[in-house]
Amino acid sequence: MKLAQAGPRGIPAAGWVAGIVCAWVLFGLVGHDPWKPDEAHYFGVVVDLLHSHDWVVPTLAGEPWMEKPPLLYIVAGMFAHLAGPMLHLYDAARLATGFFVGVALVFLALTARELYGRGYGSAAMLVTIGCIGPIARMHQLITDVPLLTGISIGMYGLALARRTAWPAGLALGVGAACAFLAKGLIGPGWLGVTALALPVFAPWRTRRYAATLAIAGVVGAIPAVIWMGDLYARSPELFRTWLIANNFGRFFGFVRLGTRNPDGFYELTLLWYALPALPLAAWTLWQAWRARTAAGAWDGLVLPVVFAVVILGVLALASDSRDVYMMPIVLPLSLLAARALADLPAAGTRALSLSARYALGGVALILWLAWFALVTDFPSALHSALVGYQPGFHAHVHPLRLALALAATAFALRIVARPAHEGGSALTQWAVAVTLCWALISTLWTPFLNAGKSYRWMIDSLARELPRSGCVASRHLGEPQRALLEYFANVRTVRLEVHPDASCPALLVQGWQRDPPQAPGTGWTLAWEGARAGDRAEIYRLFRRDLPPDTVPVRFPKAYFAR
Repeated sequence: MKLAQAGPRGIPAAGWVAGIVCAWVLFGLVGHDPWKPDEAHYFGVVVDLLHSHDWVVPTLAGEPWMEKPPLLYIVAGMFAHLAGPMLHLYDAARLATGFFVGVALVFLALTARELYGRGYGSAAMLVTIGCIGPIARMHQLITDVPLLTGISIGMYGLALARRTAWPAGLALGVGAACAFLAKGLIGPGWLGVTALALPVFAPWRTRRYAATLAIAGVVGAIPAVIWMGDLYARSPELFRTWLIANNFGRFFGFVRLGTRNPDGFYELTLLWYALPALPLAAWTLWQAWRARTAAGAWDGLVLPVVFAVVILGVLALASDSRDVYMMPIVLPLSLLAARALADLPAAGTRALSLSARYALGGVALILWLAWFALVTDFPSALHSALVGYQPGFHAHVHPLRLALALAATAFALRIVARPAHEGGSALTQWAVAVTLCWALISTLWTPFLNAGKSYRWMIDSLARELPRSGCVASRHLGEPQRALLEYFANVRTVRLEVHPDASCPALLVQGWQRDPPQAPGTGWTLAWEGARAGDRAEIYRLFRRDLPPDTVPVRFPKAYFAR
């Protein structure tokens, strides 16, 4: 038995695919404040970079913040500088996310075309934008997005290495450098382990491939060595913090920095995270296994399979685990899924088309009906439930957002109106339906979501109670809150965790609503407390001294830090 060699059937023209992909990328990039948890503090680092112009040592609210190298901050700072006069600074910075995602999708398409031939690049992009799990993350200002870009470029270099050395080595090296400068050692580690495993297979067991790796090593090392050298020259201590604590410590768990989930978290999450790439990829592998003795049965499949296994294996070994770390595995799975369209059975085509038309169409209908209830108070029960979830939110119609939502809906209805009879057409329907749901969330529902996820209104209320002069100390204040407090209120707190002897007339404490307020000592009163609208967990309390600051020196008792 031999696998079918036909190209993907039913994929629309490249111009239509480009339009769908561009719409998917652009929806959700602008129109909301930086959201907790990740986006807020990354934006804070970008703001500091715009003020300091220091690309070597990232800082957050004036303090070194060595979690990640500076690529995202530099590129986002460039977009913020160029588009800042036309957009809010955070919206302008978030355009960098769209840039990185666009580059990643282009190189994914090039990889698919290199592995399988014409037509498969469009299919791979449609699979990627159709995956449910990473949609929101691919529109956030986070370092995982340029990491995805680096992995995509590097994967193209590995695919190209089967027939040429210099372009392949350049792509692999640039991809490794991009991944490194985005998030440290994890990206180059994935690329390196995959590159060393590929010579097990004949297409990569050549002198040309060895030359490719040598070229990639030189190209990738140059920017990495420049940044690490400058960082070490600036501060060996900061270099060790970045390398030991934020790379090895985070991975092996001897530094408590990340989130821990139960064993099997990635395997279980992948079942919904990578829909529809995962079942389509499984069909490709099943067909290849059935035809394993036929010539060419595994052509083009080795690279994405090895890459997916390496990524999942490394993630399984890591101490901390979050769904955002899984984003790069969508790339090899999308390559395998695109290959499935060559011989997708009628039952698979029908299932994909029905899911797009009825399951995702049902989600879109619910989004429309719920929004209608939110702005019209009909039915009143649903309106009350939604407003109760987001207290203080006042809904009104935004003409531009409504026009974009209507346009997206009209286009999607045209695409999904009829059942698809080819795999490419069914995949297009799925991608368009996912894009519609994301467009409705990004237009109709963003004001509602922003009311609960933004710290703007809480900080505005807090700022009215802060002293007009003198410092403000803080305790347990997280990175997102510190970043946004500086951006929205132009206040940098003096952290007691760093400066325990700080003498300030005001103290801001982040805590939990279940805990009663605890003043730092006598002479302090609770001046303000608040939280984000609808947040039933976190609370922020501002304490102020009753006496003038120059009357009695402020000293926080040591027992206060143990609470």
